[in-house]
Amino acid sequence: MNDNLRRWLPWIAVGAVAIIVIIIIAVNSGGDDEAADTTTTTAAEDTTTTTVEETTTTSSAEETTTTTEAAPVGEPLNLASLLPLTGDLAAFGPGMANSVQLAADEANAAGGVNGSQVTYNGFDSGTSAEVAQPAADEIVAGGNQAIVGAAGSDVSLSVIDKLTGSGVVMVSPSNTSPQFTGLDPLYFRTAPSDALQGEYTAALLAARGVNNVAIIYRQDSYGEGLRGSFVEAFSGGVAIEIPYNPEELDAASVVTQVVNAGPDAVLFIGFPETGVPIHQEAFKQELLKTDQSIPWFYTDGLLDPTFVGSTGLDAALFAGFEGTAPGTPEGDAAAQFATRYQDAFGAEFTLFAPNTYDAAWLIMLAAQASDGTSAGIQGAIVDVSKGGEKCIAEACLALLQADPSADIDYVGASGEIDFKDSGGDPGSALFQVWAYTDTGETERTQLVNSPSEIE
Repeated sequence: MNDNLRRWLPWIAVGAVAIIVIIIIAVNSGGDDEAADTTTTTAAEDTTTTTVEETTTTSSAEETTTTTEAAPVGEPLNLASLLPLTGDLAAFGPGMANSVQLAADEANAAGGVNGSQVTYNGFDSGTSAEVAQPAADEIVAGGNQAIVGAAGSDVSLSVIDKLTGSGVVMVSPSNTSPQFTGLDPLYFRTAPSDALQGEYTAALLAARGVNNVAIIYRQDSYGEGLRGSFVEAFSGGVAIEIPYNPEELDAASVVTQVVNAGPDAVLFIGFPETGVPIHQEAFKQELLKTDQSIPWFYTDGLLDPTFVGSTGLDAALFAGFEGTAPGTPEGDAAAQFATRYQDAFGAEFTLFAPNTYDAAWLIMLAAQASDGTSAGIQGAIVDVSKGGEKCIAEACLALLQADPSADIDYVGASGEIDFKDSGGDPGSALFQVWAYTDTGETERTQLVNSPSEIE
């Protein structure tokens, strides 16, 4: 190697390295011109977590970072019902269960709750703890966040500790015993308390000129609660009060005591299954006869268009006998429910079906307005029942799907629910006076907002 070559060799090496660097920069610069460098990170799909999408875009001119966070998605809703498909309230239970199914089907057709289809699980409560408690165990084991039920007050009392103690929200469509008010923070009901119905029943008997009534009542929280509120409100006299055990009913003894007391009217507080033998015995002892001089009165438990036929007696014996029951309003929500129920099941709805439908919808709306947990449902259910934009069924759901924090006021098939801020009771109540026709069917004769309106 000559001296000249040795002198220029370091400079040649530096030049070669520079050329290589220039080539690398040119290749990378060409890549930026063709496409932005994008990195997207998506959390695994999980209905109980939040999905976050992060996008970073870089160009030679400027660097922009944009982060978009999707709306939180709550838990899928497992909704159960605990309703009397058998037993003393079996005349009403199937229609109530149908109403939960209808509500769940409507919600699922509208996109579901928290991005998932509602799973509905129906259970039979019967009218006894022996039937209801094993069903409650299954509800807890199945991971249901909330239930519609139970129907009978005694049944609810037999399972409430098991269910709410396991974190399950209960919304009963028909518990009317006053003792439920404030009983448990996870308990709500869409039916008014017997404390109200007793006043309406007392006003009905007073309006009919009854001065001396005999009371036959079911010996449980339903019968005892209504008897107590009626007696407190009634201005007339009480000839006799006869409790009966539905499990050990002696119909002949019950009727004989009434006959011996000599009342000018009878108030029966009970359900169809035990009402049948009592009325059959009343016919035998002529407490119930064609030239009836002693009228019978009822509460919601006998508002059953199949009851008279079940007795096997002449329907004319019952014509004009009256009762009271929670009422449903005239309006868009009630009309929509009646039409949809008829279309879905080919029959008219039965007592407490609208209240049941409302219970299911309020649970689903509270789940959509929250994280879908039991605690979330409990925390949101009062808010979705009142105070915001009035809406019906899927219209309410759509508002919350668009914005879970939307302020809505659910208008129910049974009327305005408007849960009180504490106690679990509805804040408004509408009652009806009903009567048996000469064919044994039932008809509503008055719809009233206060006892004083009864004519």
